Amino acid sequence: MALENKIEKVAEFVEAAKNFFVDLFRPDMTLEKISDVVSPRLDDTIKKYEARGLKYSAGKFSIKYADEKHFQLEFEMYFQDEEGKWHKCANESEPRDYTLLEAGAWKTIQALKVITFPIEKPKAEGGEVLQKDTKLEEYREALAAPADTIDLGKPAQPATESVTAAEPEKK
Repeated sequence: MALENKIEKVAEFVEAAKNFFVDLFRPDMTLEKISDVVSPRLDDTIKKYEARGLKYSAGKFSIKYADEKHFQLEFEMYFQDEEGKWHKCANESEPRDYTLLEAGAWKTIQALKVITFPIEKPKAEGGEVLQKDTKLEEYREALAAPADTIDLGKPAQPATESVTAAEPEKK
């Protein structure tokens, strides 16, 4: 591959990454709506670079807590060319105002700090490229548990305490 073509591919990665998060959000976004909006864009990016001879390998999309009023979006994707050289396509958005999110989504981001969705190449046409974040799933399961069993530091565990009868007090 000529040096010009390699430089051109890198420049295209940078340009695509810069424009990735433009006009992405509307008010009252949930984590699912974010996934629905981002997934097709990531899929298009994968298809675009595979059509140019790069092979998609792996990636991740993250929603990160930035500060008490902001969050950020971030993605990283890795491609390999026919010579075995790796190329990274990545970007992080400007801080976004938390009011764009539905209240429950903002509380989840505040609690977990980072929600990461692995990016996989879709197995079928129209398939999802974003996979589930296991930490998010555990958090949601913990919230669904009765209030007296929630410990956000650990996964919810069923009670296994055994009860034995106490001996009568001797006088």
